[in-house]
Amino acid sequence: MLLSQTKTELYVQTARATTVRIRLKYLTIKLWQGIREWCGDNAYERYVQAQRTKPENSCLLTPAEFYVERVKRRYSRPNRCC
Repeated sequence: MLLSQTKTELYVQTARATTVRIRLKYLTIKLWQGIREWCGDNAYERYVQAQRTKPENSCLLTPAEFYVERVKRRYSRPNRCC
């Protein structure tokens, strides 16, 4: 600590560092959510949220059942790549 720094200057530096930490944490969370969205890792959470908004009382699939249904749906269509 420099002898010429006042308490106000130290307070300002601490406040700036805290603001930077908060922004960095927010950006990290948003980046992680974006990565999960891109790779489909949050598909089950989105499914549960969508099922809760529906008016009828439908049974929720377990995460394992949801994954099996998703894989079946993905690979049941004809693949025309080759």
